Amino acid sequence: MLPSLSNLINLKQYLKRYSKYQPAAFEYLVASALSQILDLPFQSKDNENNTVEHRVMWYGSVRNLKSQTKACSPSGPDSICFAYGFNVLIESTLRKEANQWRKEFLESIKHYDDFVRHKNANRKDVYLILIVSKLHKDTFTGFQQKAKEGYNIILLETAFLAKIGNIAHAVFTVRHSDLRQLFNAMVKALRESTSFSKFRENLNQCIFQCQKDVYNAGKITFIGVKSYEVICKAVHQRSRANLSLGQIHKRLLKDPIVNDYFEIINDKLLISYIEHGLVYQGLGIVVGTTLQNEPLFEPVHSADFKGRGLRLIKAVEKVNG
Repeated sequence: MLPSLSNLINLKQYLKRYSKYQPAAFEYLVASALSQILDLPFQSKDNENNTVEHRVMWYGSVRNLKSQTKACSPSGPDSICFAYGFNVLIESTLRKEANQWRKEFLESIKHYDDFVRHKNANRKDVYLILIVSKLHKDTFTGFQQKAKEGYNIILLETAFLAKIGNIAHAVFTVRHSDLRQLFNAMVKALRESTSFSKFRENLNQCIFQCQKDVYNAGKITFIGVKSYEVICKAVHQRSRANLSLGQIHKRLLKDPIVNDYFEIINDKLLISYIEHGLVYQGLGIVVGTTLQNEPLFEPVHSADFKGRGLRLIKAVEKVNG
């Protein structure tokens, strides 16, 4: 099981488990976080499989890390994300002092150039993400110049990475194309920010805007799943065989996750969202009406829902040849 994304916030507590090899433990945490955010298989030197096209590859050893055995550092980037249509080179460090960028990241530019050359990749399809626990101003200054030269560089503190993780966790419909738009916005923020403080402000705004865009786009799917959860809970508790839209709406209004979601997008939970979510996502079926002519919904069986999803996948794959 991969480390939880919550470790990005509780970093000190996480690192205490690896007193001797904290840099490697940090690399592992960051790589596993990107694996969860991008919803890609995680691999390390212990189980590397190049036949898997899309994956997150950490060039360290989980086995050695957990046994507290010393391992050589990789000669290239710490990790690489082979995403859908683009690649992400990941470098991470726990250093916080002024030489942060010279000691750890100067080689990362060479890794970027080597990757582009060896893979014959288009530079616009390759990103370099530099993850730190705390970003130093000199790191911003040094890499801003490289970003202005055309490198797709993203500077992130673990707290910002955790925010992105929360977005991906809350909205299970996040696509790689959504995340790539965020990456492009963060690259632009580094290139164009006029100061270190302005850069941090712009970075935070990029993430918040991504959250709003993704939440808005996935609103109907999100509320469909939450409504499905409400109906299933009632069925499992044997309190009801079905629920009306009004009953579902009333229960969802008590859910803090739903309230937070709609607060972020500055919207209100409408009954029409619930109906659209259940019907359009194939999660609920109308089995009758109330005396007030309000639809009564039963949950679709999970196997039936899965079968529908697989048929949709086959239909899309057929279109794409």
